[in-house]
Amino acid sequence: MARTLAGLQRHTDGPVLASRVKRAILRKDPTFDEADHGFRNFSELLRRLETERVVELRPGTAQGDPEVTFPQGESAEAAEAAAFRLLVDVITRLRTPQSRPQLSGLKNQLRKREPGFSEKRYGFNSFSAFVRAARARGLVTMDWDEDTGDYLLDVPA
Repeated sequence: MARTLAGLQRHTDGPVLASRVKRAILRKDPTFDEADHGFRNFSELLRRLETERVVELRPGTAQGDPEVTFPQGESAEAAEAAAFRLLVDVITRLRTPQSRPQLSGLKNQLRKREPGFSEKRYGFNSFSAFVRAARARGLVTMDWDEDTGDYLLDVPA
């Protein structure tokens, strides 16, 4: 949702309506159905995202089709950067000279620090996709460990 909205805002003059967001999501993933995520309709999903401060809704030009924006004071990019900083900080605190934290269980550690954390808020389908994105940005390293059968994480020196 966040990535789609950010893309629409970059390429649109004027407000982005909820109906346009849904059409864009369906173009990216024709199998998308809000019911798969526990919502009766797209409006209910948007209202939930508004309560989690992922998006902000304002009355649109047509009844039932609100304008969708990011909450004032925080852009999607700034929120994503803060999430990556949280990841790096948690990894830094968990590592020791003898061991590095494993990927499994790491999301729970982030939630201990930030109870509302969800990678989905930043447009990632899974926590591992979120961590791989951090690796692609050079923020963390991931090495497969045969002994644990999991990725070991660290931050570059």
